[in-house]
Amino acid sequence: MTKRGLYLLSIFLAFVITAPMVTAQSDEESIKKLITNYVKAMNMGDANGVVDLFMPDGVFMPHGSPAQVGDKAIHAFYQDTLFGQESLDINFEPVEVVVLNGWAFARIEATGTTESKDSGTSVKIDNKALFVLSRTSAGTWKIARLMWNRNSGQ
Repeated sequence: MTKRGLYLLSIFLAFVITAPMVTAQSDEESIKKLITNYVKAMNMGDANGVVDLFMPDGVFMPHGSPAQVGDKAIHAFYQDTLFGQESLDINFEPVEVVVLNGWAFARIEATGTTESKDSGTSVKIDNKALFVLSRTSAGTWKIARLMWNRNSGQ
């Protein structure tokens, strides 16, 4: 092997040895933390906090409404349509998290209540959601797509 080849090999090995090890378990923990932060932002009515968890070109597909594409549309939907009309007290239970090559999905069961800001009427929720997540260039996870709908009987 040439000196140049040995030099390149040593740089490669140094990178491999010092690069942080990302495991499926740490990815799953990071994704569950993101989902916990999403629920906190939802319960606080914090549209900025919700949008910060999405990719800039993310897509939110709420039940019974058109898809919201991009951070401005997502923010407007949460701020005006959701948080403008309801207060939330929800819990998310991850049922399944799968990670593969910089992408992941998380299947969620959502329970809790919503309360109308106009009438004060409280409604129990029993929903499901599917998060599709993407690893950013910084190595963090963000929501690329989010879709939810109600379970039967609602």
